[in-house]
Amino acid sequence: MSKKIAAALVGTAIATTLLAGVGATAAQAAEAGPRIGVLINGTLNVKEGNLFTSWVPQIGNVAKFEIDGSRVGVLTTGGEVLVKDGDLYAPWTTQLGGAKDFHLAGNRIGVLRNDNSLAVKDGDLYAGWTEQTGDVKDFDLTPNRIGVVFTGGLASVKEGDLYSGWVNQLGGAKDIELAGGRIGVLRNDNTLAVKDGTLYESWTEQTGDVTDFELTPNRIGVVSGNGTATVKEGNLYAGWVNQLGGAKAIELAGDRLGVLRTDNSFAVKEGSLYASWTEQASPVSQADLTAPASAPGQVVTLQDLRNIYGTIPNEATVQQGLESLNAEMIRGGITTPARKAAFLATLRNESGFRYNAVEGGVSATYKGRGYMQLTSEANYRGAGAHLGVDLLGNPEAAASLQYSASIARWYWTVARSDSNNAADHYDMGLISRYVGYAASSAEDAERCADFKSALRYFNGGSLPVGEGAITCYRH
Repeated sequence: MSKKIAAALVGTAIATTLLAGVGATAAQAAEAGPRIGVLINGTLNVKEGNLFTSWVPQIGNVAKFEIDGSRVGVLTTGGEVLVKDGDLYAPWTTQLGGAKDFHLAGNRIGVLRNDNSLAVKDGDLYAGWTEQTGDVKDFDLTPNRIGVVFTGGLASVKEGDLYSGWVNQLGGAKDIELAGGRIGVLRNDNTLAVKDGTLYESWTEQTGDVTDFELTPNRIGVVSGNGTATVKEGNLYAGWVNQLGGAKAIELAGDRLGVLRTDNSFAVKEGSLYASWTEQASPVSQADLTAPASAPGQVVTLQDLRNIYGTIPNEATVQQGLESLNAEMIRGGITTPARKAAFLATLRNESGFRYNAVEGGVSATYKGRGYMQLTSEANYRGAGAHLGVDLLGNPEAAASLQYSASIARWYWTVARSDSNNAADHYDMGLISRYVGYAASSAEDAERCADFKSALRYFNGGSLPVGEGAITCYRH
């Protein structure tokens, strides 16, 4: 670290620049968890934990910063990119000089130099750089994709390792954002188009008069020319929900939403799009967020389901069942990204994540019930014997809070004992055969799309393998 950068480290409190309202609880040490960063008068300050924890000064002489997971990066006013990894007191590591922009994504660091050349590294902070391309005016990263806008306005994206080929996307572009399987392009005429899936998906027009935008795998946020911050949640055709006026920038991360206003105040909400705002700091020139992680012992949360699939019907019922479902997922080893993704894709289509789902319009005694829609006398007998309960004599218990999750785990790990292995090999087609619904290539494709959405989410925003390595259809 240079003497200039070391001297810029800030060790004094900045209470005079922070908004009032932070009580005694916030004066305690920040709890481990999600982060919020703000740039105030060239000094980076970060808080870790809930919305009311205290700020920890980081470094001064900052032109831009970014937070991603356990990493914090800054671009100094002198054109150096510095990154730290770990707690908020970790040391800084110099990356590259002569820079005008940078991004962090998982283990990747990308730096755009003053000569418009782009270099990216993938690994620890001391990994080597791989040159990407030149003539770049804007770029973004995910752990599996790199997107650029060339100075001529062409947006192009590569997927896979750092040596993959570029796939052209749209012309007339000035900004590109990547999130999971989503690509968003803001054109020179301020219209926004987004695609979700492969690099060859069709574009879905979103809105016009956009001055700033942000993506997550489940949300799109925009600031319009009149200063209104608006967000949609779910698929690309969801409706917009107005958030705040007087906005100039928007930040999204999981269920967190931040708005930087034209008066340089920054407010954040956490939860639904209708949650209340919590003021953070002022005067802020830039802000960034990371999302809360699942609580200990939770394999999947309601917010995870929202982030992956958008609106979740019957949320109260779904939430009620999650404690037992998480326990059975842990018991069944359904804890890796691929296994969770396959299991949740199955439950979404079988029961909508409802422990009490019952097959409608069917009078059979042993009709579909519970998370996994247990059917047939043989399956009721097998599950009952395994759990030590008389499901033959009391079939309604298959859709009870007490037994539904246990039955789903039994079906996944005992009745169809190869399910986890199939998930490990990204073979959703084999899992679909194991589940045994009526043959339908359309439903095979739907369940596979749900699998890919969850896999991207649990893998940090990108698929761990190429699309060709995922089997979607029964065989």
